[in-house]
Amino acid sequence: MSQRAILRALSLVALSLMASEASGQNVEAPAPQSSSGVAAIVNEFVISNYDVDQRTALFVATSGLTVTKENQPQIRAQVLRSLQDEVVELQEANKRKVSATRAEVERAVQSIAEDNKFTVDQLLARLAQAGVTAATFRQQVTAQIVWQKLVSARFAADISVTEQQLDEAMARLKQGADKPQFLVSEIYMGVDRPEDETTVRAGADQLAQQIAAGAPFQTMAGQFSQSPSAADGGDMGWVTQGQLPEELDHLLTDLKPGQVAGPVRAEGGYYLIFLRDRREPANTQLAEVPAAPAPDPNAPVPLERLLIPLPANADQALKTRAIALASNIKRQLRSCADLANASGQVQGMVYSKLGAVSPRDLAGDLRDGLAKSGPGEAIEPFVSAAGVELIMRCDGVPPRAGVAVLPTRNELQQQLFQQQMALFAKGYLRDLRRAAAVYALGR
Repeated sequence: MSQRAILRALSLVALSLMASEASGQNVEAPAPQSSSGVAAIVNEFVISNYDVDQRTALFVATSGLTVTKENQPQIRAQVLRSLQDEVVELQEANKRKVSATRAEVERAVQSIAEDNKFTVDQLLARLAQAGVTAATFRQQVTAQIVWQKLVSARFAADISVTEQQLDEAMARLKQGADKPQFLVSEIYMGVDRPEDETTVRAGADQLAQQIAAGAPFQTMAGQFSQSPSAADGGDMGWVTQGQLPEELDHLLTDLKPGQVAGPVRAEGGYYLIFLRDRREPANTQLAEVPAAPAPDPNAPVPLERLLIPLPANADQALKTRAIALASNIKRQLRSCADLANASGQVQGMVYSKLGAVSPRDLAGDLRDGLAKSGPGEAIEPFVSAAGVELIMRCDGVPPRAGVAVLPTRNELQQQLFQQQMALFAKGYLRDLRRAAAVYALGR
């Protein structure tokens, strides 16, 4: 897996901070009560309150969540558990002489900056606005790279997908071609010891609440999931009904694309499941959508808007970054509900319903953009006097249905390899945690 994939979730740091800058807000980390003292000890390694405060600030910057007195202890507890996992992973990597070079880390940081049209200096400056030091950011980047390298070094050579396994797996898929397929993301939190059951369940409930409040699922998975899929924002790819454990498979049946379910107890721990898309069984006859009559070019169209506010004296660089953010959101939109959700995921954005608007009442560029779009589509982002605007048509759009398709043998081989690697990695981290001497001291 590439470093870019490993760090994809972290790229929201730049997007979230840029949106806040564009709106004129000051992005600040929640003020800690005290950054002195010890938060936990893991195998004689001290995690300080300062370490936890720094990672909490980084999490807040990436998630866009508003920190309150009520949820700050929950967020801090989640971050502390993540740091404990990171310490045992790095200690194991050090024992096995696995490390990340400075060049690997800098390439990863450079990649994050380039993905969001920043220089590295600009990215680090915006992190500093959120109270996050460059050292903290690089430490998390380093830890993710090292763990991925360690798991690959330990298990990749032991995983062999044979032709017989491929034949058997392909046969099972063909037999299941009459079942729907689901594009799924996951968050997994392992229960290492029976006495951890209540704590892990409470943590999973907190994640579900934060996602319901607008935290991006991808970011939460990248920060807190203990599955290897966390490196790719929790992405599990396409799965066929019956392929996942029964507890998870049951959840998918009742979900609609865009919905999250869980936490649910399944093998090894608790899971949250995010259904991103669905395909109907291969033999499904999709109803043909009748051709719509040519619309009246001046008929009113219901529109909704997402605004990234910009100061009156915004320079071209800031406008370019705001356009890039809006374009990134546009690529992920499926409906106007997604547009409303996006406003709650990144600080500083303003969502509004414009109502039914006649194209003849719009400015020239916007009218032209509307003429080139279809029902349910978004117009290319543009700069206005208020900032960067993303306008979406909310008139009726036919449902986007698809039918299940079989993967190629190469795609199936990669899926089987990743599934086996995920099992090894989950068990590896579970064993490391069980063997670790962890003392959480709190404030």
